[in-house]
Amino acid sequence: MIRSPVRSFPETLAMGTKMPLFPGVPLVVRLVCAVVVIGAATVRADVVTFEDLSVPPSGYFNGDPGGLSPGQSVNVPWTSGGASFANTFGVDADFAFPYWIGFAYSDVVNTTDPDFGNQYASYPGGGFGSTTYGVAYADGAAVTLPVPATVAGFMIANTTYSALTMLDGDPYGFSLPLGPGGWFRVTASGSLGGAATGTAEYYLADLRGGSTPGVLATWDWFDLSPLGTVDTISFTFAGSDAGVFGLNTPAYFAMDDLTFAPVPEPSTGAIVASLVFAAAAVRRRSGGRAA
Repeated sequence: MIRSPVRSFPETLAMGTKMPLFPGVPLVVRLVCAVVVIGAATVRADVVTFEDLSVPPSGYFNGDPGGLSPGQSVNVPWTSGGASFANTFGVDADFAFPYWIGFAYSDVVNTTDPDFGNQYASYPGGGFGSTTYGVAYADGAAVTLPVPATVAGFMIANTTYSALTMLDGDPYGFSLPLGPGGWFRVTASGSLGGAATGTAEYYLADLRGGSTPGVLATWDWFDLSPLGTVDTISFTFAGSDAGVFGLNTPAYFAMDDLTFAPVPEPSTGAIVASLVFAAAAVRRRSGGRAA
């Protein structure tokens, strides 16, 4: 017995076999449908590696435009890989010290300095297999995607400042080392068009229970698939070391390889259906019968 060769979906349509996918539909319409369907099925995954950014000689960018006076601030997101990262930079009105909230980016490698001045360093040292990475600080950290997308997740790590504070305590006495039962967590919240879609949590330190992972010292995957389809991801921090003024643990994490896949527009299926039905209507009007 001779078997027919196995052909791809477009080849089968193009050759006009005896058993086409849409009987009675003209060949040209079948070809158009094939192109649309195959195009919709090919969903790319975008990965934000931060390697498209130019890092200043300081080793980091925290949003400082330069030239601000006490009491002034700017809210200017920066972009990498098509995603927009929230950033606010300002100068305190009373004490004239600079501050920032949201996301910075960095190529600092320093795994030993526990001081606040080392806030832009990832604890593993550098990015995840690369040079540049993002640094999130405080509850103002948020990412806006270029289009609605499903987010697979990203590689997450502690910063050196946060990790050494949790391990050894703050050099200034604001925070003691995390003891048994201690924890430090970041929560990612997704939204689409302003409506909440879901949340996901990651423990950057977990000393609860008998057998625990302790303080994260490497890069690890933060799964964001529970968020669903989103256009914005915002981050908040919580921990066991908190007082009347809020969290004592420095509220930072490092990010690399943010991975998301744009969601195909819902009109794609409608285009295919309308083409098929239109072709069928044309055939009915022309009296499409076998000879």
